Amino acid sequence: MQLFLTVHGLFHLYKTDIFNIFQEKDCLYSFTVDNNFNEWQLVPYCIRNSLIFSDDNDGFCYGDPNYTFKELKLKGVNSDYLYKWNTPIDTMNSYEKYRSLNDSSLETHRYCNCSDNWFGTRCQYSFNQSMQNFDEIISFQFKEKQSLKERYEIINDPSLLTCYEGLRCHSTICLDWREICNGLFNCENGEDEPEECFLLELNECEKDEYRCRIGTCIPRTFLVDFNPDCSDLTDEYLTYDEYFQDSDCYLSSTLVCDNRLCNKLNDFSCADGECQEISMQCNNGRDLFLRHNLLSSSMMNNITFQCWFLMLCSSGEINVNLMGYNYTDCQSPEDIPDKWDYFDSFQQICSTTFWFQDERNLLYPFTRHLYHNKISNDTAWWEPTHICYNQKECSSLPISNLSLINDWSCIDVEQNGIQFDTLELYLLFSSCSKTHLSLFNEDDSLFYCDESRKFISKSRVLDTKSDCYYFEDENFYYNFTLIIQLNLTDRFQCLFISQWLPRPLALDVRCFQDFDRLGLGKCDSSSDIACLFLRDQYTPSMNYIFRQNCDGIMKFDGEDENNCEEWRSYRCDGYWDMMNGEDELNCTNTVYGYITHAVFKCQSTEHYCFHPNGTVSCLSKDRAGDGFVDCLGGTDERKTLCHFPDSILDFQCSDGKCISIDYLCDQESDCLGNDDELICSWISNSTKIPFSMFSCQNLTFILRDKVCDNIIDCQPNGEDEWFCLIIFLRPSQFVLERLEEYPYSTTKLVSSDIDHHSSVRQQRHIDTNSGSNSLEKWFCNRGIIVIKRSSDIECLCPSSYYGRRCEYQSERLLISIRITTPVTLRGRQNKQNIFRLIACLIFNDSFVDYEEILHVPMMKQMFYLNYPRPPPKQRGNWTVQFYAYTVTRYSVNFISSWLFDVPFPFLPVNRLVLDLFLKEQETCYTLSCKHGSCRKYLNLPYQEYCQCEPNWFGTYCNVSYHCFCANGGDCISRNSISICVCPLGRIGRECHVLFDPCSNITCENGATCLPMDERETNKFICACRIGFRGSRCELKDAQMDIYFSKSFIFYTRLSSPAIIVHFLELHDHSPGIALTQNRVIHKQVQLNKLFRIYYNNHQYLSSLILLEIFFEPQNFRYYIASILSNNMTYVTTTISNSNHCPHIDEIIMNETIRQMPLVKRVKYYEYICRISRSRICFMDEVHLCFCDKYGDPDCLALQRQSTNCRTDYCQNNGQCIENEFNGTWDFGCVCGQCIYGSLCHLTTSEYVFSLDMIIGQDILENESLSIQPSLIKVIMSILVLMLIIGFISNGISFIVFKQPRAQQTGCGIYLFCLPIIGQIGLLFLTGRFFYLLGTQMSIVNNRLAAHWSCITLEYVLNVCPILYDWFTTCVAVERSINIIKGISFNKSTSVWWAKRMIFSLIIVVLSSTWYEPFIHHLIDDPRTTTTHTWCIVTFPWLWLKYYRLIINLINLIVPGSIHLLATLFLLHRTTKIKQILIKDQRQRHYFRLLIKQLPLYGSPLLVVTLSFLRLIFSFTLSCLTYQWQKYLYLTAYFISFCPLIMTLPMFVLPAKIYRTELKNLSYFR
Repeated sequence: MQLFLTVHGLFHLYKTDIFNIFQEKDCLYSFTVDNNFNEWQLVPYCIRNSLIFSDDNDGFCYGDPNYTFKELKLKGVNSDYLYKWNTPIDTMNSYEKYRSLNDSSLETHRYCNCSDNWFGTRCQYSFNQSMQNFDEIISFQFKEKQSLKERYEIINDPSLLTCYEGLRCHSTICLDWREICNGLFNCENGEDEPEECFLLELNECEKDEYRCRIGTCIPRTFLVDFNPDCSDLTDEYLTYDEYFQDSDCYLSSTLVCDNRLCNKLNDFSCADGECQEISMQCNNGRDLFLRHNLLSSSMMNNITFQCWFLMLCSSGEINVNLMGYNYTDCQSPEDIPDKWDYFDSFQQICSTTFWFQDERNLLYPFTRHLYHNKISNDTAWWEPTHICYNQKECSSLPISNLSLINDWSCIDVEQNGIQFDTLELYLLFSSCSKTHLSLFNEDDSLFYCDESRKFISKSRVLDTKSDCYYFEDENFYYNFTLIIQLNLTDRFQCLFISQWLPRPLALDVRCFQDFDRLGLGKCDSSSDIACLFLRDQYTPSMNYIFRQNCDGIMKFDGEDENNCEEWRSYRCDGYWDMMNGEDELNCTNTVYGYITHAVFKCQSTEHYCFHPNGTVSCLSKDRAGDGFVDCLGGTDERKTLCHFPDSILDFQCSDGKCISIDYLCDQESDCLGNDDELICSWISNSTKIPFSMFSCQNLTFILRDKVCDNIIDCQPNGEDEWFCLIIFLRPSQFVLERLEEYPYSTTKLVSSDIDHHSSVRQQRHIDTNSGSNSLEKWFCNRGIIVIKRSSDIECLCPSSYYGRRCEYQSERLLISIRITTPVTLRGRQNKQNIFRLIACLIFNDSFVDYEEILHVPMMKQMFYLNYPRPPPKQRGNWTVQFYAYTVTRYSVNFISSWLFDVPFPFLPVNRLVLDLFLKEQETCYTLSCKHGSCRKYLNLPYQEYCQCEPNWFGTYCNVSYHCFCANGGDCISRNSISICVCPLGRIGRECHVLFDPCSNITCENGATCLPMDERETNKFICACRIGFRGSRCELKDAQMDIYFSKSFIFYTRLSSPAIIVHFLELHDHSPGIALTQNRVIHKQVQLNKLFRIYYNNHQYLSSLILLEIFFEPQNFRYYIASILSNNMTYVTTTISNSNHCPHIDEIIMNETIRQMPLVKRVKYYEYICRISRSRICFMDEVHLCFCDKYGDPDCLALQRQSTNCRTDYCQNNGQCIENEFNGTWDFGCVCGQCIYGSLCHLTTSEYVFSLDMIIGQDILENESLSIQPSLIKVIMSILVLMLIIGFISNGISFIVFKQPRAQQTGCGIYLFCLPIIGQIGLLFLTGRFFYLLGTQMSIVNNRLAAHWSCITLEYVLNVCPILYDWFTTCVAVERSINIIKGISFNKSTSVWWAKRMIFSLIIVVLSSTWYEPFIHHLIDDPRTTTTHTWCIVTFPWLWLKYYRLIINLINLIVPGSIHLLATLFLLHRTTKIKQILIKDQRQRHYFRLLIKQLPLYGSPLLVVTLSFLRLIFSFTLSCLTYQWQKYLYLTAYFISFCPLIMTLPMFVLPAKIYRTELKNLSYFR
């Protein structure tokens, strides 16, 4: 048996199962991505017709080999082979299900092994083109289409007219979905404009949204991002006024075409995204159907054929040819088709009144054109005299003098002065409405056009497009108070011309000066600062950049040119700041300096000067700027009539005339004294200088464009740069070369960016088959033609169409979504996790359609969700729910969810545009989720829902079912429908198919290969380790190693700081701004160690790297890490106090200057550089400033972003700082003293020991025990050893104290309890360690169990040592009482009291520590992809904190003190008794006897000592500053539990009575 291996292209069909409920079958996916605009699109092309399940089974496999699943298994075939053979995904899923589960019901299923170029479940499909992927097929088939403008025969094929079938009415042609709610009646009775359409006008957007003209909302962050998100394209400058190449839509399958609305009233929708004036025609021929039906309808009216043909001829050649006639038959005898020549014929053959409709009446049948032939001969007879309509459907038309003709209300065109213009007529009839307008008189969201009798949204006012017939919304264009009255916050106010514009139009020439003068540059890409400015994502704090101060050009309010006497001149920048130009002398780095000193040999105090006699000499600086012109052109006087800011005529002739420097040396005398030609003595009249060229002194020619470009082209004297200084304005560009490089000595590593793994794509010849019938290319309209074995043609329709020939328009929802995710969810940061999103369209709690995608950072991902067929969809609750998962090769973990209502569900086609922020999902307790947990959606209004456990679904997770997803997949279920969420590398409906594109891929430098979406072009990615990049991670990122000087040693004693690294770059189009190219936050940085950073995905480091270091809460500083003017791949730098960029308030001591407004204060920055020449940088509210090589200040506006977290995740008053950049977000917690942990959740300031605080930071998350640090292993060994020793000690003690003789006194009763308490405490101590270890090493799935485990462990661990201390104290007190009473001591009474005392102590201790269950809580780090909980202490009330402290102090001090006093008393009394009993006076010395008694009381003294050690440690070891303190803390912690294992040596072995009992037990055994 032979299996074919040769295939051309990969075409894996999806949804081939006949039980598919989503009304689509045999799907191929189109995937496109545009990295320039960060756009990602996924569209399924499927068979979507009523015969979807009637696939005939004749000719099974069509002669190709076929095998049962059983036969395939015997041959050792797996899904990898099937994938290479173009096997449908469902077939592979069923086969792998059979292989893995041995499902006998599937063994007879058959697989068709298709021959070359055929694919499908039965090898029934093929494409004629030999291409490698489906997207090439789509592109080829669309490019093959030819325009149908002149293919009049298409009217005989109604399937070439795409239609929306959800609304059928009396209309000229079937409706296009774009004609629903477009403001015009396309149906005779206005069914296409129901009352609910007015909701679009009433809609208002949130502050962080932008309102499209049609009324829908998009996120403000998507405005002007060069990827239209509004259906009418009004969110982009290039498409706001329809600068969109929509005429190419017939050649393109893009989503923007399929979902585009026409935003001009007078445009005709061609139903494929092309919008044209009707005279321009549609490339898909839709207008031909309209023309034909309009003309045909006229024939059925009371009109003779001769009159109809005359009117047909007057309507133009296209219509004549369309109706099957020859246009030559319409011409006059003189062969001049002049309409005026037909006036007599018109009056003769046409009746007095008649109806005739042509393409000019696009509103037919709602409006009708009426003609009268009794008109004057100077009237355009071919235009209607009346426009008639049904007044019942339009009572608000702003026309009063109407005529009633044949029950139609008719407007006299001439009497009302109506120009027969489509736009004017559309504006007129757009006032028609089915809505009772009186209901909206008080609505603040609307604007009323009085004369036009029309309500419009206030957002349409002054938007450059008229919506009212009498132009009330645009007439007061300069009435800016109206903008304020209407509160149009979405408008952009041009600063310098006081004009308000829709934000996309601010890029128009009307506002461009704003961007130039603010130094914002151009908005050419979404991330440009000018684009950010338009979106309100960047607000300049000043209306000009730093270098534009005191440059002679007044900006905005003129403050920049005030107080300039304090402004420091810039040396050697090519501009005369000083009147005598002294600042540009002796400059070796400028062109002017070279010409002055090297060419003309002038001294360091002289300028070169041309004289009227043509000679050149040197002029002292003292004679420059003195008000007298000494040199030609006035070059020595900057304040002449010619030299003023923005002047284009800078050369001053000796006669006072001003000319442009472009006129110099052009062989034409422009000055009366020939001044402009004297300077070029080498040019003679006989010299022929080519046009647009400049002649150098060596008689070579250069382009005149190169004159005064600050580059010497004429060698060696630089004639092309003479006199150029007079035209130079001060450069606004920040010059990096003026700064001293830092670090001063750097190493440049050579790095290659060549991707050695890139493959060379082979070019293939494509046979265009140009001779084929072009109409065949249109067979599937906007679908794709696929050939069947039965010689039939099938159509694969995109989601926007359905039908046998894709002739019907689908009701659908286009999702555009971008998600900002935690940094740990990015594939390159986390080696195993990828973010998978499931989007579900839901109707009344049932799935209708869904799509799943893998998240791509920074990409706007676009895909469809389809409504059921046939349209219209049901009315009800339509929502979209998004499920977010992290997926690995082996697991699927739910993160969180969003739920959105579908906006305006009455629209057949809609868009849901979202910019989402993924973060920790909040828990709730209001819902009773039986088999799940209460959660909140991440979007407003934060509704609550039940997140069900596996195999449960329902509103309250009370319905059980079996999840059929294999290989670690998870189920999403609603009612009877389930969706499988598969791990990475698993595909198929039930995740049975192994998809492993990484099998032959080698990722370098320790990277991990991850399988991606099989439907995408890139089937895998290499998740690079930090510091590497490239398709195979073969390239290194630019790297910087940072060391902190000893001056930071103080901060190493504090909690580890957080550092935000700003990678800043300079661009010519934003000259005065430091543009942030990347921003990364580093947490818990140890300043006494190497700090290494990488410039991700860049070969070279950025020009400036700035560190924002947060030392303590609310204490941060800026430090400059590097200033690089060359491309560097690796740099080592040191951060010291000299790198500090202090705020100017820390530098300027003059209070007057400090209190000045910023625009005035910057003039004094010279003093800062003068005070300290070694200073590198400083800051103010706006700028990052530097002191350059010449001691001059130069400043860049710094893009600042708030670092405050949206949600404060930090505990114990830690400062939460957040960083959001490039589609990811991260945060860090800056902790105060004695507070530790990534969330500041560990503290030593509560005078209570905690394992979490001591070793919590040492445990490695998600790592096995073998990889954990040695400290963790040692601690585990110690605890296990303590548990074993305790078990032996407490076990023996328990047996001893259980003996009747041992319990004859109360002391024995107390001692009997000690081993029990001790062993319980040891068990819970060990359990607490393994709880901490387990919650960090593995995922916590049962949060409730973890919570109660936390409370129980902490409660028992707190209670056991307290009870142990009190019981040992009771033993000491009992013994003291025994000594006091002597022979009168009553044993039975002591037993009676002991039992009650034990019970009382337990009650008191338990009740006094009632707070423990209330102060212990679980927290998670929201950045982690898996759930790792921390058991922390938080106080809901402040008084509880002090109450706990008091209780702990009492339990530490009181029993220890009593125990000490009782022990001392016992020691004293026993010594006294011994002293009395000894008769020898020499041996009765008190202190000698006391010393002899000490060994007998060693155990009580040891207990007291350990108690007081705990007390001392609790108050002295409050902070972990050094590593040795951690070990001391651990010692103290274990000491506090040592008594629990020492019952045997402390109480059994020292006492004779208990030793005897122990011996008796041993003897008995």
